[in-house]
Amino acid sequence: MSGHAIHIKVDGRTYSGTYQVDRKLLTVTTTYGRKSAEINPRVAHETLAHQLLQDLVQQEKSRKGSTL
Repeated sequence: MSGHAIHIKVDGRTYSGTYQVDRKLLTVTTTYGRKSAEINPRVAHETLAHQLLQDLVQQEKSRKGSTL
């Protein structure tokens, strides 16, 4: 199972991660966390991966002492 690279921009900075699809689950992995969600057939894998990456970035930014 190989990962697909993804990138998003938040507040002018670029964040990256990888996503993998395993059966009905899509998992995004970054250096600061991992998040999974069930795949919806009406949503493109890359779109879901971008949403999960954005969630991970926001969670990390909200942590006290975060360097993001």
